[in-house]
Amino acid sequence: MLPPLTEALHQLGMLIKQPAFDPAQAKRVFRLAMSDYGSLVILPGLVRILRSNAPGIDLQVVQASRTSMLTGVQDGDIDMAFGVFHSPLSDELRSHTLFIEHFVCAADRNTLAKEGGLEKTEWLRRPHVLVAMQSSESNEIENTLHREGVSRRVAMTLPHWGVASRVVENTDLILTAARRSFDLFLEESPLQLFTPPYPIDPFEFSMVWHSRRESDAGHNWMRRAIIEMLREDEAKEPDE
Repeated sequence: MLPPLTEALHQLGMLIKQPAFDPAQAKRVFRLAMSDYGSLVILPGLVRILRSNAPGIDLQVVQASRTSMLTGVQDGDIDMAFGVFHSPLSDELRSHTLFIEHFVCAADRNTLAKEGGLEKTEWLRRPHVLVAMQSSESNEIENTLHREGVSRRVAMTLPHWGVASRVVENTDLILTAARRSFDLFLEESPLQLFTPPYPIDPFEFSMVWHSRRESDAGHNWMRRAIIEMLREDEAKEPDE
């Protein structure tokens, strides 16, 4: 009976005029689901916004599979989920594409020629690092190689983006990952970024929430803050 009751209460709430939301005075907790890649992209900027404009808002961040994230949003356990969601969403869920992400490769610069990149043959010959929750997960890189009729040797599979770039240092390993996952490591890192020799399809990074939240002024404010923050960050990105 819980889902029908929840929906009935939601409809009743929509009939009642919602008070204006004042982020400076608000006291509440938002439950967000994302990978550590999502955390790297979203949390630093979002926390700065909250500490400056909404210090009474707290965050609870969890990591889960894509399916579990959507289930959490559907059940009301999660306010917003962030990630790459390929499957069609249920009718009750809403989504917004936050940005289009591209892939780059990273290798220790001492193992590369002066040009900084690798040809297809050498790229395939080198051992690779894969970032995935499970080694059997389908991903954009393997999908591209499958279409090309080639395969690579994955010497290490990791569930975390943060450490992946560090294990490549001083080795012959190659990491192919989302461009934004390297932003914090460029200045002091011995890694060289270069374009993958095989064209890998970009992906949409999205925010998902339940339609029942759309009458929630605080939820609306949070979504707009995240969208605007990432839009400003993208505008600051140098042209490549």
